[in-house]
Amino acid sequence: MNNFSNQHRNYQPHRNWVTEFEPKWIKDGIDESAIKFTDNFGKFLSHKLSSSQIRNVYGELKRIQMKGIKDEKTSFLLLKPKLAYAAARDNAKGLLPLKDVFNKAFEAVEISDLTKAEKQFENFMDFMEAILAYHKSYGGK
Repeated sequence: MNNFSNQHRNYQPHRNWVTEFEPKWIKDGIDESAIKFTDNFGKFLSHKLSSSQIRNVYGELKRIQMKGIKDEKTSFLLLKPKLAYAAARDNAKGLLPLKDVFNKAFEAVEISDLTKAEKQFENFMDFMEAILAYHKSYGGK
């Protein structure tokens, strides 16, 4: 655990992505500001993170999406600790900014209200897909 603490202490993001994230993108839907954010964030990640690292998270999200958030609520809830673990193991620190933004987006999904959660999870998926698309378009490893 000490290694994880050292990583967080040494983690200096290019900019504060978490404060730029707007929960409305998950609660209400993607807008132009979300596209601009995902473009900039995907570009930033393209220099920090491999496609396979993003795809590991994205693949699990797609599996949850296919089965439905109502049936996969537990799997969705477990993504946050799984990503925290992966980020702690990541020596290049590329997963830390993704984990931080992921957590903010994750928290915007009102999982206690499954009716709202369904639409918000779809918005969450759109947001993550946009990050992945921009990451790849900027030559993500």
